[in-house]
Amino acid sequence: MDSVLEAALRRFISEDHIRNVLEGEWVDLFDDDGNKLDGIRGRIGVSAPTFGGHEIGIDFMEMQPGSAFPLHTHEGDHILYVVSGRGLAEVGGEDHPLETGDTIFVPAEHPHSFKTYQDSTAPFQILAVGHPHKHLSAVDRMHLVRESDKC
Repeated sequence: MDSVLEAALRRFISEDHIRNVLEGEWVDLFDDDGNKLDGIRGRIGVSAPTFGGHEIGIDFMEMQPGSAFPLHTHEGDHILYVVSGRGLAEVGGEDHPLETGDTIFVPAEHPHSFKTYQDSTAPFQILAVGHPHKHLSAVDRMHLVRESDKC
């Protein structure tokens, strides 16, 4: 695609490119088998194609105490920012504590999971920036790492 056409497709449209993720409808999140992730919900942020044609986006997720994302990978890298609460990021088989204000880069190919503390009294809230971006409730958003994959 030539740069004039790419520029025309990438117009800034405030109705599409500005969104408050602290307001609006919550959506459920699912694993790659279509199972709802209990205790985890999200609000959809903005997303758009990059100049190279790949989707980039940001979403808000909230995990209730005791909830967890299963071990998984993604098609693309992502960066997470902890808005509030405490939790753990498992990357490379090791748990890394996270708290309000922390950021973490997770390479796409590294199996990872996020979990909350059982004794937490408040939700673990994070902003997730992904490239390429998938809709929060998309079943193909993450790929579970199963025991048979670990051999």
